[in-house]
This record gives sequence, C-alpha cells and structure tokens, in this order.
Amino acid sequence: MLNTHSVKRTLLASSLAAIAFPSVAQQLVLEEVIVTATKRAATIQEISGTVNVLTGEDLEKYNSLAFGDIEEQTAGLSLLSPNARNSTIAMRGISLDPEAGASGVVSVFWNDQVIRTDVAFSQLYDMERIEVLRGPQGTLQGRTSPGGAINLITRGADVLESSGYVEATVGDNDGLNTQAAWGGAIVDGVFGVRIAAVYDENNSTDVDNITTGLDDPKSEATSARLSAKWQVTDELAASFVYQYFDREIEDPKAMNGTDSLGERPTLNPQDTTALGKTNDYGNLEYDLYNLQVDWAIGDLEFISISGWTDSDKLSGTQNDRANYVPDTRSLTDQSANTLVEAFSQEFRLSSLDNEFWDWMVGAFYLDQQTDTSFLANTAVFGGISFYSFGVIPVDRTEWALFTHNTFYLTDNVSLEAGLRYTDYDSFRRADVFFGDLNYVPDFLLPALPAIEAGIAETFPIEGVSDEFEQTLEDAVTGSLTLRYEWTDNTTVYGAYNRGYRPSGTSINPTPNVAFLPNGEGDLIHDEETSDSLEIGFKGRYMDGRGTLNGALYYQDFDGYLGFVRGVQVIDDDGAPQDISGGLIYNGDASIWGIELEGQYLLTENWIAGGAFSYTKGEWDDGAQAPCNEREPGEILGSCDIGGDSLGGEPELTVSLNSEFFVSFSSTEWYIRGLYKYTDERENTTASAGIGNTRATFEDTQVINVYTGLRSSDFTWDISLWAKNLLDSDEVNFEQGPDSYDIDASGGSYTQSNIQAARTIGVTARYNF
Repeated sequence: MLNTHSVKRTLLASSLAAIAFPSVAQQLVLEEVIVTATKRAATIQEISGTVNVLTGEDLEKYNSLAFGDIEEQTAGLSLLSPNARNSTIAMRGISLDPEAGASGVVSVFWNDQVIRTDVAFSQLYDMERIEVLRGPQGTLQGRTSPGGAINLITRGADVLESSGYVEATVGDNDGLNTQAAWGGAIVDGVFGVRIAAVYDENNSTDVDNITTGLDDPKSEATSARLSAKWQVTDELAASFVYQYFDREIEDPKAMNGTDSLGERPTLNPQDTTALGKTNDYGNLEYDLYNLQVDWAIGDLEFISISGWTDSDKLSGTQNDRANYVPDTRSLTDQSANTLVEAFSQEFRLSSLDNEFWDWMVGAFYLDQQTDTSFLANTAVFGGISFYSFGVIPVDRTEWALFTHNTFYLTDNVSLEAGLRYTDYDSFRRADVFFGDLNYVPDFLLPALPAIEAGIAETFPIEGVSDEFEQTLEDAVTGSLTLRYEWTDNTTVYGAYNRGYRPSGTSINPTPNVAFLPNGEGDLIHDEETSDSLEIGFKGRYMDGRGTLNGALYYQDFDGYLGFVRGVQVIDDDGAPQDISGGLIYNGDASIWGIELEGQYLLTENWIAGGAFSYTKGEWDDGAQAPCNEREPGEILGSCDIGGDSLGGEPELTVSLNSEFFVSFSSTEWYIRGLYKYTDERENTTASAGIGNTRATFEDTQVINVYTGLRSSDFTWDISLWAKNLLDSDEVNFEQGPDSYDIDASGGSYTQSNIQAARTIGVTARYNF
C-alpha cells in the first residue's frame, strides 16, 4: 500500500505512463517505474538510495536470456561464472565467491525470498522486473549484506486480464531459446493463474578438449513456472509461485602456456583448447516455492512471505588440467554433490497513509541446511592413485527483528530510521576419509600393502573439529536517512548504513589441510562490520523527458572478508599441494565511489540512457592475504596487500544504450545499441603475478546491436542481433598452474577464460 505522500506522485506517474515512450503523444515524458525496494510501492525517485531497475521490457529488448546478461545493462555490477560450479556477484567494487562458504557481499532474492547465488544464475523468462539495490543492506532485506541486494520479480497471475507470449531465439553459438507464457482469470476477479516455461541450449564456453575428443560442448537448461493468485476479499489476497529448473553444462578448462617438457602444444587463451583427460561438468536442479499473503486491516497492512528452496548441484573437476599424469588408470579428478534445503519466513506489519509517521515492524527467520558430499581421486609417486571421500554439512539458522520508520518533518523534509537485530547459529563440519587405492603400477605391486597403509595412516582428517563446528553470534545493524525535496524536480538525501557478515570457517574438501601451518586454525575467519555514508540526488528534468540520479559514497570495513582461490601449501616432502576450496581471510579496508544513471527522450522516436560507476576500493596498510609467493622454508605464503584493489573489481564501468525507431502505417522499424566498458582489474587468484599468471586483466569494450520490425501495437516483433559485435576476446579469469603441472614441469599452463565470442542471432516474438 502507498502512503498519502506517495499516492500523489504515483497518480502523476500513472498519467505519465499513459503517454510514455515509445507512444507518440503531444508531450514527451519518460515513464516512471513502481518498485518495492523499500518494502513499500514507490517510484525510483522516491527512494533515498541507489536503485537500478531492469523491467521485463528491458530484458526482452536486449535479449537477456540468462542472469549474467543483465550485467551489460548497468554499471558497477559484475556477474562472473568462471566455471560450471561457481558464480560471483560483485557490486560497488566488492565481491566474494559463493563457494567460499561465507555470507555473500550481495544478497539475492526471488520474489522477496532469499536464494543462493548459484540458483540466481539461471534462465530469465517472463520477468516483471529486476531491482538492484546498492550499498549495505542492514534493515529491510531478509539477509544483511555489505554490497547490496538483487531482487528477481517474476510476472504474477492476474485475476482480471489474460495475456501471454511465445518467443524463439536462434544463435550461431548453437543456441536455441524457446519460451512461452500464458495467464488469465479462472474465476473473474477472484482467482487467476499464469504458466511459463523456457528451454535453452548453446555451445557452453566453446572450449574443445583435444585429449577427450570433445569438440562440441553443450549447455542445456529447462525451466517451468506456475503462478496463482486468490483475491479472497478486497482486503485479503494470496499469491503462490512455484518454479522448477534443470541445467547440465559441459565445461572443459581452456589452457594457456608452453610445455617446458616440449611434449604438449603451445596454447593461448583464444585457442579455447583443453588438455585434461576428463571434462569438467556442472548440473544444477532446483525447486522454488513462494507464498505471499497481503492483508489490509483497517489502517494497517500485514504481509507474510514464506519461501522454500530445494536444490541439487553436481559437479566434476579435473585437477590435472594439463594432463601431466596421462595414464587413464591413474585418476586425478574429483566430484562434488551439494544438496540445499532452505525455509524462510518473513512477517511485516506497517501503517498506511499516515501524515507524519509511517512505521513498519517485522520478523524474519531462515533455516538453511547444506550437505556437500565429495569424492577426490589423487595421483602420487609413480602414478599411484587413491580416492578419499567425505561429507561437509554447513547449516545456518538466522532470525531477526526489524523496524523501519519514516517521519515527514515538513512538506519537503523526511527522516528515515531503521534498526535490525539478527541472531546467527552456524554449524559446519569437514571430515575426509580414506577410500581405497584406484591404481598401483605393476612395478610397485610388491609394496602394495605398505603403500596402502602409508596413505591410509594420514586419514581421517578432521577439517573442522568439535571446538569450531558451531558458532553463535548476533549483530545490530541499521540505517538513518535524511531526505529533502529541494525543488519540484530534484530531491537530495544523505544516508548512513551499517553492514555485517558473520564469522566462520573456510571449507576445504582436501586432505592437504593437514599441511597448513596451524592446521584447522588457518581456516577460521572473524566477523566483518562496515559503516557507509552516502549522499545523492534524484531528478526529473526537461518537463519529464529526462532523468538523472547520482550518489557519492564511502564505506569503511573492519575485518573485510577476502577470499582467494588457487592457494597451495608445501607438504612434508617439500612439494606444493592444492587447497582446493580456497581460503577466507580478514583485513581492514575502505571503498569510495561515484554513481550516475540517467535517461533522455530526445524525440518521440529516439531515447538514450546510460550509467556510470567509479569505485576505488583498497586494503588498508598492514592487510595480509594467503598467496603462493613464499620465503624459504615457508609452508603457506602470506603477501602484503595493503593498497591493493579490494575484490579485484574494475574501478570504472560505463553502460550506454539507445533506441531509434521509424513508424509506418501499422509497423515500426527499430535499431538499438548497447555498449559496456569495463576498466582493467587485478587478478585475485593466489598465483597472480607469479610465473605466467597475469597480475591484471585488460579493460574490455563490448558492443551489442539489434535491429528489427514490429507491429505498432507490439503484437509481434522480429529482430536480428549481434552480441559482442567486435568479437572482443580479452581474458576475464585466470588461475595458475595446478600441483601436477608444477611437479612435472615447474608450472607450464594456466587456466584462462575469455569473454564469450561474437554471437549473431534472430528472435521472433508474438504477444497475445
């Protein structure tokens, strides 16, 4: 529900929407979008904070078929999937790999329900909008986070009108995406449903494996969604959404380097060629259930949001990426299966239409149980291969009480104050057990009993002992904002926000943890707190034809949670061994930045928009991170990172878009473009800058172009498009040589990913 202050503006927005672009009217005005970023319906201009919105129409216009595609439509947001198992979200220059096991810097929600990052990285279809909230979330969102939040909002059922569409996309990346949706009233004004589905396939990363013979890797995904709405009375409504998703990806790892032994080919990242004797893969399947109840009780509004997630993620990884143990009987791969069950419940009670004080109180509960089982095959001296296995449970229960209040001090000045208390109860274990020998060369068979006994005596390994398996902690976070309507067109604000992430343990499914200097103690990390100050403005100018929003922010971190992959530790024989799960570490840091976003309706046929983000995040003096650069006799390297970039994110990003169309009697021809610039950034892997592993990634520029013909009433649309038109192929991820490579050749090959190659395709859509 809207308060009276918002009602006046919303009525204005509604009138503007009726004559908004691309409609031709006497007055050119940009449409305002209603969002729920603050748990109340409001326009972007009414929110005292940086919020970017991608509507369903935006996603359709730029052929955004997967979650990662939305990165190109905004600045200061990075969405990276270096492999089929791991995905990273970064905002305002800070990031964390979700496989680290720590709370992420950006929380993700699906219809206001907390979801894991890997669930978010799936197909986009039949979407209402995506809201991107920047800065610490310490009051209203279901989970506290220091960087921001993303809420994916699907199109819901309608109890009055029916609508739907069918769409097909074909691309030269062996791509095929088909999707359809229909919704309408079953009982007019009382009960409605909507069904939607998508099928998507493409050539994955387009990496060929010359060892296995795979020359046509494939990614295939299927998803379906059922939505229902029951308008029980004028004051009471209930909505239900269920979504199913299943994806399988072949993901061989591309190599870059020259074999010092002279036995393997010289490769560069643009060759997109793998050498491993098995292919990496990733399969993800999940079910999402969401139930929302909205009840207006006199002058109050009660909202209940119940969510359930059930996901299953299976992956396989080849640890001998350059095939330095070529005997197929000497296994060097590992597999992991992660099962997640999560239940969340949120209740909110808020006032309606108060003149001086609008308040909201609420409670939140989350119970998430994660179980990862793994099997790791390891090759040692002479090609001996054995396997180890284990189960890693990581469970967390959170409950929170929160309040958010808005005081309308004058007609032009309002004060917002929020407070949240959160209680965390975390449990984790990491136990590794010896399985059996896979293979022993014939010449070592006489010593088989001794070999087996020697390996077995190093197990079991207690990755997390009883002392560290449970953590109990709590935190108080909140926000304070002063908002001033400076003119009829411009509003300015100043805001303080506090963020928090709890302590925990790095999860490492490897026996090599035993070689760490302090064993399990090197896996423990402390909590993180942050304080942020932000000043900004929101404006609509040129009689509603243009918008410009901006913000300047500073955020100070106490114990920022960094994460590094590719860490190696020296074993008892002096050889480097992988710590496969990576390590979380703490260090003080700070970040400041500037953000601008705007749109302008140049003519009734031409619109342009853009976003700019400059972020400067650095580790404070004295900060240390695990690395692979060691002093003589040092088991685990520790590097001074004071002054280094925080999170390895680019300082400058720019996104520009424009569309121009020409009308005929019953059709319109259009052309649109999308440009994204990403500044150079540091490589944060543990081997960055060592040997052949690059320390920085070059800046990138990506241009997408679209042209097509559509009916004037938008019933049908046919478009021809090219993504990454200039076929930019810069490296965007690189990890140093693995332990097998180092042991055999001194380290010849890195794993290097490049951005997706130019793709040309056609999309046809029919709305009904």
